[in-house]
Amino acid sequence: MKNKKSLILYSGGADSRLLLELAHILKIESSCLLVNYGQKHIKELEVAEKLCISKGLQYNKIYIDLPVESKLTGQGIVGYEGVSEWYVPSRNLIFISIAVSIAESRGIDTIWYGADFSDRINLFPDCYQEWVVGINRFLEINGSKQITVEAPLLGFSKEIILSLLEYLGIDKSEIFSGYGGLENENEKE
Repeated sequence: MKNKKSLILYSGGADSRLLLELAHILKIESSCLLVNYGQKHIKELEVAEKLCISKGLQYNKIYIDLPVESKLTGQGIVGYEGVSEWYVPSRNLIFISIAVSIAESRGIDTIWYGADFSDRINLFPDCYQEWVVGINRFLEINGSKQITVEAPLLGFSKEIILSLLEYLGIDKSEIFSGYGGLENENEKE
């Protein structure tokens, strides 16, 4: 059996930090994709990049102009009906599309992103199991190489994720959240 390779959408938050640790524990060869899309808390990406460098992880940092309104981007707070005020329209679809292109060009077979159960109950439509299944159906007919998108944390609440990070000895300085600093109780802005 060949070794699995993954590309992790890494934001610097708790979910994606746990994904990095799980990949390390499972001995999955991983690289990271960091995306600056105009999010309000750019410190999130600074934390992510610093960790990638300190751990010697291969990463790409890309910049995209995503002119959408969301509490997360600070470009107005729009309450899209039926979704969280933090929802950025199609953000994960855009990120995964970019990740698929990188993965295909590098022979990577799996993309991990940090959707968790708390995202589902907080109404992020691109963090539902049905969404992941739909993306994978599309990827079956896309490209020259089969690539699978996985959200390994979908059954975990944010509390479980934070507990696992603590249990694994992950320092809070390695985590930052743009969703109001949940993981950064010592962060003052």
